[in-house]
Amino acid sequence: MAATSLPGSPRATPPWQQKLVAFWRWWSGELRQLAPERLAMFGVGERAPMLVVHDDEAIVIDSRPATAVHRAALVGLDAAQRRIAVRTLLERNGESRGRARIALGPEDALVRRVTMPAATEENLRQVLGFEMDRLTPFRADEVYFDYRILSREAAAGQLAVQLAVARRDLVDTRVREMRDLGVSVQGVAIREDASHAGAPFDLLPSEQRGERGSSRERLVNRVAIGVVIALFFVALVYPVYRKRETFIELNPLVNQARQEAEATDAIARDVERQVTDYNFLLTRKYGSPPALAFVEEITKLRPDNTWVQQLDVKTAGKTREVTISGETASASKLIEILEGSTLLQNAAFRGTVNRGSQAGTERFLINAEVRPRVMPESRSVLDTSPLPASPAPTPLPPAPSPSAATLTPVNPPPAPPPKPGAGK
Repeated sequence: MAATSLPGSPRATPPWQQKLVAFWRWWSGELRQLAPERLAMFGVGERAPMLVVHDDEAIVIDSRPATAVHRAALVGLDAAQRRIAVRTLLERNGESRGRARIALGPEDALVRRVTMPAATEENLRQVLGFEMDRLTPFRADEVYFDYRILSREAAAGQLAVQLAVARRDLVDTRVREMRDLGVSVQGVAIREDASHAGAPFDLLPSEQRGERGSSRERLVNRVAIGVVIALFFVALVYPVYRKRETFIELNPLVNQARQEAEATDAIARDVERQVTDYNFLLTRKYGSPPALAFVEEITKLRPDNTWVQQLDVKTAGKTREVTISGETASASKLIEILEGSTLLQNAAFRGTVNRGSQAGTERFLINAEVRPRVMPESRSVLDTSPLPASPAPTPLPPAPSPSAATLTPVNPPPAPPPKPGAGK
């Protein structure tokens, strides 16, 4: 529900404020149902007791237990005594600040159920004000009204609305009477609506609620609200301020450290580039043996009955290959010999083995892959850890002394053959 002012009246409340008040009243009502004791601070006007002054008798209706009723006789009392009696009656009901709501009986208010199009929900208060003379016997400028939505029928596109209406002159008269008795009027409710589970009807415009409260009380409330708002902003702004001060203090140090780190990275990249250039030839050297090493290896391994006529070293993809052609006594035996090489692997024939140019020989064409070499362990130029200690060389045995040396050779050379005619 929204505030009770009417569209087109001098005191009309803006639509945004009406929606805000309606949402707050609905939300605080839901919170009170969940935890009424702890959330009694929400909706003070709605929690205030209902007061009726009729036939020189003041009646307080407590809305919390809707059946509780307290009475005070006002017969024969002057204005001051009447104010004291009403104040005492409210205090007996737990209200020590003189706040109350005016309770209207069924003869003072009209409550009816109406059906409205669902499209009017956004501006329902304005629409009800325009349709007031059709829905009730009164014009919009003659009444105060309030409403609540009972149900929504999406299929039919309609709203079920409960409308409460009271004449303005009657409400204004009751408000003046209550304020003459020293009551801070918080709203105008309907007596039969006291036990309603949700937010009750309130026919009093929001700008007229509690106007007669003490100036000291209003000042205290405003100061308290101002302090809370100030503390809220301090809690939001102070951490940001402290972070800003810390940032300003540390920013020069961070910038200096960033510049030093960037300079160090530049030097490291330049050193790595120079090391890469320096190691280029060493990488090529250690990456693969030279061609002369293959010539030496095959020369050592080949049998005496093997002649190598051609040796080719070439690169095939990511590997190097050695191709050997020539003649030998046993080509299969040569494959076995090459498999034991420290430089070659995967030796195999290319093509067929033919008869050689000499008797008992075979002509071969063998292809073998070069074994990959293990590169020396690389170290970063920025690595300052000590190099691993190299193993100490094995000491040589002491040389024997001449006196202890054996002068007789183990294998004496053979004697020279005799000269012709020496035995004769």
